[in-house]
Amino acid sequence: MLPYQTLEEAASALGRNLTFAETLWFNYSASKSDYVLYLHNILFLFVIFSVVPLPLVFAEVLSWAGLDRYKIQPKVRLPFSDMLKCYKDVMRMFILIVGPLQLVSYPSVQIIGIRTGLPLPSGWEMLCQLLVYFLVEDYTNYWIHRFLHNKWGYEKIHRVHHEYTAPIGFAAPYAHWAEILILGIPSFLGPAMVPGHMVTFWSWIALRQVEAIETHSGYDFPWTPTKYIPFYGGAEYHDYHHYVGGQSQSNFASVFTYCDFIYGTDKGFRYQKKILKKLKEESNAVQNGGSYNNSTVDLKSD
Repeated sequence: MLPYQTLEEAASALGRNLTFAETLWFNYSASKSDYVLYLHNILFLFVIFSVVPLPLVFAEVLSWAGLDRYKIQPKVRLPFSDMLKCYKDVMRMFILIVGPLQLVSYPSVQIIGIRTGLPLPSGWEMLCQLLVYFLVEDYTNYWIHRFLHNKWGYEKIHRVHHEYTAPIGFAAPYAHWAEILILGIPSFLGPAMVPGHMVTFWSWIALRQVEAIETHSGYDFPWTPTKYIPFYGGAEYHDYHHYVGGQSQSNFASVFTYCDFIYGTDKGFRYQKKILKKLKEESNAVQNGGSYNNSTVDLKSD
């Protein structure tokens, strides 16, 4: 809760007039406790996972011709009933696991020092902190993900997430309850290392969930802004991991691809891309009057 009763008092304490964003923040947060502000994350999770995947659901159910060509696994099409079941399962997990965890985890936010007061962070400060959060989460998640693909981790926990070999947006958080808890650790490490403002924390939670929905969307849209982010994996990259399934030793990255490249766990994906490129070139040669020998290729090679 802000220690100011009026905008004038806040401006006097800062020694300047409040910016437009700070005025909005004051009007919204002045009468709310820090605990209530922190619990907004529960609302964000429910709204984001209910709304953001909806265009993908319509694209899948209605088979929009304009979008079908961007579907990564075009031969797999889930009925609406299966997608609805996935949504219900995820919401049940949110209600029984994620929500209660948020309710009791506020002391950790207090300990690391995430603030709610004025001034608000600058755009550059937020950007730098969010970059740290993504990098820390991505590196930590990579190793946890690799561990979950050993025999015990996969059979006991991670196989639930791989029930969708052709992922959909609603399946991004579809996982065993233990995996939900384990992967909450990487998400919290960045803010713990570089604590910032509650607005930055909200932005981190929201962006990370939107990113997870995109990488599980099942569609590789050429106009996606993330195409311009260096080393960003995206839907096609993560879709391969689901396509290969439990035996996969490739594409463990959650956001960026540098860990897979450094540790050599992207070989299967690069092999697939190489073969598909070759087949496409040979197909174009046939259409132009040439010929080639069709051969069976194992696209699930690691």
